[in-house]
Amino acid sequence: MTTCSDANATSFDPYGEPLGEDRITHMVQADRRARNAAIAIFWTLALTLTAGRVYLNDQPLGHTLTLVQAKIAAFVSAMR
Repeated sequence: MTTCSDANATSFDPYGEPLGEDRITHMVQADRRARNAAIAIFWTLALTLTAGRVYLNDQPLGHTLTLVQAKIAAFVSAMR
């Protein structure tokens, strides 16, 4: 298992060329911060949307579908 403290590991670009060591050492900390921020934002958004769906939708699915069908039928009959 590799650890995050492998600063001397060689990295390669998409074409297989080795990247310079100076780029790796400067990008590691910034990449880690960006990755952690993206993960935190993703999970916050996912949990917020899930919680909102659970708490705001108290009606069972069958009842919701019946209401939607009634609204569509009323809209179609109004269009005629």
